[in-house]
Amino acid sequence: MRIKNSKSWVSYSLSSSLAGASLILLVSFLIRLALHDAIEPYAPFHFFIVACIAIAYLYGYQLALVGVLVSTALGGYYFIKPYFSFGTPATSDWLQFFNFAAVTIIAILVIENLQRNIYSRRLILKVMQSRYRISILEKNDAVFALEKQNASKTQDIASS
Repeated sequence: MRIKNSKSWVSYSLSSSLAGASLILLVSFLIRLALHDAIEPYAPFHFFIVACIAIAYLYGYQLALVGVLVSTALGGYYFIKPYFSFGTPATSDWLQFFNFAAVTIIAILVIENLQRNIYSRRLILKVMQSRYRISILEKNDAVFALEKQNASKTQDIASS
């Protein structure tokens, strides 16, 4: 069974998904900004990785990929030297961008695949339970018909 998109398994509306994803990104940005003096040159994207993975888990891959783009812009502007500017990135900056994007996108795709598999298994289980119930009902009907037939035969024998 192929599940085509996350709309099938995400239990939130688009507006609440957007609000939740924005809130997750904002919180990760604020935490990283608060810790900026302590971890200044290191880990510009680590909090964003966690945020994007949480978004993928809760709201699907589409919003998580948007989160990757937003995180790349925010992290590049605020947490990569020269701070608070979009200067020409150095080679190490490109490596950080690539590392962040690659790791996060792979994790997002794995999470999406797992979520689709879970949803698919739940659908299959519901179908199997439904078919089992129908089978039980058919067997009950057959047993009832047999008992009715036996009762009428014993009644015919008793009346003869």
